Amino acid sequence: MCKDCQAAKETSGLWTQFDSPKCPYCTARLIQRIGKLRTPTSDAITARRRVVLVDAVACGHEEALIRKLAKGPLSVEPSK
Repeated sequence: MCKDCQAAKETSGLWTQFDSPKCPYCTARLIQRIGKLRTPTSDAITARRRVVLVDAVACGHEEALIRKLAKGPLSVEPSK
């Protein structure tokens, strides 16, 4: 579990800094947060989310996993 996932658990998901591209849960949370931004067009949001997804795949994550996590509720690594 990365430090950001741990902080999200400890603060009931209120932790807003998800900066670990090596963590699939941080990547999914970042994609979710980008989706909530207010911009003049949705094209800018879509383009930014795609960049994050490409970066995640470059870090070795499966695209399908990231997409699944990002579509769910606020993504926090499950307890083991």
